[in-house]
Amino acid sequence: MVELKRAVEELRATNRELRKRIEALEAEKPNAEHAPPSAPAAAAPGAEPRTQELEQRVKELEATKTAQETATRSIIQSALSKTGSKINQFVTLGGAIETIVARTKDFTGQRKDSVALGTAEMDFETRPSEWALGNLIVGGVDQLTVSRATLTIGDLQRFPIYVKAGRDVLPFGISTGVHRIDLVTLNNPLTIDAFETRRNAVGIGFALPTPPAAPPPKPQIVPPSRPLVISPLISSLSEYMGYAPIPVRRKPQTPVTLPPEPPPFYGDVFFYDANTVQGVTRKLSSSINGRLGYRTSRHCGRTYSELVHSNICPWTADLSVDYISSVFDSDFLQSEYRPFIPQIGRTPGLAPSLKVGFGPYSFIGEMNGATKPARFIDGAGRSITIRPSAWQVSLARQFDWNPWLESIGSQGTYVALGYSRSRDLGGVTQLINDAPTRVGSVPEARLILTAAEWVVEGVRLALEYSRNWDYPTSKGGTGRRAEEIQFALMLTW
Repeated sequence: MVELKRAVEELRATNRELRKRIEALEAEKPNAEHAPPSAPAAAAPGAEPRTQELEQRVKELEATKTAQETATRSIIQSALSKTGSKINQFVTLGGAIETIVARTKDFTGQRKDSVALGTAEMDFETRPSEWALGNLIVGGVDQLTVSRATLTIGDLQRFPIYVKAGRDVLPFGISTGVHRIDLVTLNNPLTIDAFETRRNAVGIGFALPTPPAAPPPKPQIVPPSRPLVISPLISSLSEYMGYAPIPVRRKPQTPVTLPPEPPPFYGDVFFYDANTVQGVTRKLSSSINGRLGYRTSRHCGRTYSELVHSNICPWTADLSVDYISSVFDSDFLQSEYRPFIPQIGRTPGLAPSLKVGFGPYSFIGEMNGATKPARFIDGAGRSITIRPSAWQVSLARQFDWNPWLESIGSQGTYVALGYSRSRDLGGVTQLINDAPTRVGSVPEARLILTAAEWVVEGVRLALEYSRNWDYPTSKGGTGRRAEEIQFALMLTW
């Protein structure tokens, strides 16, 4: 800081001196240029050389001043770089803001229009070294909360084992706890609504075989997937209304280093904290979450440039099976069945899932559920036996697809169709303020149809129609259906 102050003072003194010399030179220049017309023969020989000399001197002084300013800025930047955290070097910042306009009709037949803030998240990823990774997601609408905060030690491209700890969504089905990464739809399938589990946990994972050491792949130009509907329509309407955008030279695309292929066999085991219900005390050894999986991909023996018009290749497949000590540790089931969990105890669950990608299409299928029945007495004094489960299938289609696209729905224009169904989740009776109330229910079935487009980089417009079917009255439901139309605008970075 002392050096910085000294450089600033020197710059100020130099500027004052330059200003005085330039003012003096400029005062002489008009006198030389505007010599009396009565003596052209005497003034002409000396005026022109003098004027050229003055102009050359002014240019030299201006160049000197510019060089000094540049040097001073360099000193300031160097001084500031030595203070504070090097956030640009170690930390990547991301996030999303989403606003949803919706019209809904619930199971009672009531209609409602609303404007809501659907997503507000800040994502931080820090990598202080090649072997350490930290992730933090802070979000919320009315109150900020820490959604995820994890640290990972390891590099599966160099060593087969890693360690992970913190607060995270446990691997049980397709959900990772980041909606815009998991899904291309606005609504969740019933599998996520019922069984997503967010816990404090610690565990180890593996991926085999470890790839052989090799230099990084050569960076490639990755063509973007173009928007095909909304963005071209807006441009056409603007031109029709007389708007003529200023020509802008397109920036050349920056080559991107494609991520290496992950090892095919993978898995992990986590021990999580399940003691969040009064009257329930469990050891870490009885609160286990695990996953085993296999993934593969093929390019059909063709280069990427040959696959642009393929509807089959390249193809990918990811098959996994997840285990959890109790499905009632999920966010939804624990919240809704909290008074009955001491009676229920542990109810283990399994979740096999399959993700397949083939050309411009992606397919997901999964089944989440308990492996044994749960028995308890509800608030109405009834003996309840349920075995909660849910399954879902979904299909997405990317337009203007190319084989460099990271994932279906991450760019351009796409459509998606999803159907999910639940079992034994029609709800039970709980006394709330001495009034019998239905709790623990999700729809029996849900259909989702989505069309969306990234109109410009980082901005997505989505239109979605969803229909829910409630359980019949014999299973505690209303036997009715509900509908919803949503229009969402999301900004990501």
